[in-house]
Amino acid sequence: MSGKNNPIRNFLTDTLEGYREVLRVAIPLILSTSSLTIALFVDRLMLSWHSLDDVAAATPGGITYFTICCFFQGTAQYTNTLVAQSHGAGDRKACSRAVWQGVWFSFISLPFLLVSIPIGRWLLSNTGHGPIVVELEKQYFTILMYSGISLPLNAALSSFFSGRGRTTHVLVGNLIGNVGNIILDYLLIFGNFGFPELGIKGAGIATAVTNFIPALYWVCLFLSARYDSRYNARREFRFDSKVFKALLKFGLPAGAQFVIDVASFTAFVLIVGKLGEIDLAATNIALSIETLSFLPMIGMSIATSALVGEYIGRKQPEIAEKRVSCAVSLALLYTGIMAALFWLAPEFLLDLFRPYQVTQIDFEPLVNKGVVLVRIIGAYTLFDTVFIIYNGALKGAGDTRFTMWAQIALAWVFFVPPIYIMTQYLELGIFAAWFWLLFYVILIGTVFWLRFRSGHWKTIDVFV
Repeated sequence: MSGKNNPIRNFLTDTLEGYREVLRVAIPLILSTSSLTIALFVDRLMLSWHSLDDVAAATPGGITYFTICCFFQGTAQYTNTLVAQSHGAGDRKACSRAVWQGVWFSFISLPFLLVSIPIGRWLLSNTGHGPIVVELEKQYFTILMYSGISLPLNAALSSFFSGRGRTTHVLVGNLIGNVGNIILDYLLIFGNFGFPELGIKGAGIATAVTNFIPALYWVCLFLSARYDSRYNARREFRFDSKVFKALLKFGLPAGAQFVIDVASFTAFVLIVGKLGEIDLAATNIALSIETLSFLPMIGMSIATSALVGEYIGRKQPEIAEKRVSCAVSLALLYTGIMAALFWLAPEFLLDLFRPYQVTQIDFEPLVNKGVVLVRIIGAYTLFDTVFIIYNGALKGAGDTRFTMWAQIALAWVFFVPPIYIMTQYLELGIFAAWFWLLFYVILIGTVFWLRFRSGHWKTIDVFV
């Protein structure tokens, strides 16, 4: 039997090629989100060394900021799919045209972001957290909101590179910004090298300033002579109603799904915070530890979305399906390792967050609860990975209305209301809330896997 007609050899060759392509696109994005993971981890770590009040305030303040901004970021992020499908179809000018529509959308979002600042501060005032923590939450949130436009802007500009599978440039931009954030954190949180000691205010200023570094890098690269000659990057600087409508038609549901997902976890943190400051701090630290497994998979999800979009553009959905299988396998391998770490060494991870001025004995009540929470994360992280990757795949094909409605139903029927009832009426405590979180993640991962298996995504045309 010749090599060309050997089905086993052909299968192995196709499979290896699939893994190589996924890794080529995904590794820079994973490293990019991993650098963000490290930056956020270090940010929370430095705040915990400064004071427990700072670290207790950081997650509610930060997640409220992100909840408001992520709708606009999630919508602008759909530029990735428009670029990917245009690239797959061989239309270079359309790639640049899509990026500019994402940029216009970002600037349109600015007044809405600024108007949302009083709303966010009001929400934080009504969390029921301690007065000192609430004031720190509001300070941190307000500073971050002034840089809110950077999130959709970065999403749109980076899509020119990620949508075409040129993800190394995405890595470089994010890496520069995240390293800058860590340096400014060190200077401004503790007042090192003559800078003022600002605590959580310093962390907010560091993040707000460095959020714009990736955008500056990408826009300079996008407008360079190289991309102008090949993609008409400068000459496509115009509003295109057809492409902008496609961005809104598929991007708005994607943005809505994103905000619903984040808002449900915001509600979870705020509800758990009502149980007491130890429960709130343990939850915040456990969720900070979770970023070690969660954020790198966002990079894999963006890569999966780009690959699905490209092969849809080429009219090859069967290859897109194979690439998704490769992405899921690789993602589960990584999160399986992280799950083992969460189960075997939760005390070590939690102790990293102990402030210098707090003794190990005084920190023990938080550790006792945190160990259980970190191990629950170890149990659900595999299902969360399945959800993240298949969510990216469905978005890459344009199946964003399903993802939105599924997220609404699952998050706001099966997740948030039961948590509220358990903690506020049945008084079952923090462990019951977290075990219900485990059930929710298993459920949503299963639903998105079944939707992808149905194959409906193969029938969608985003440019019609």
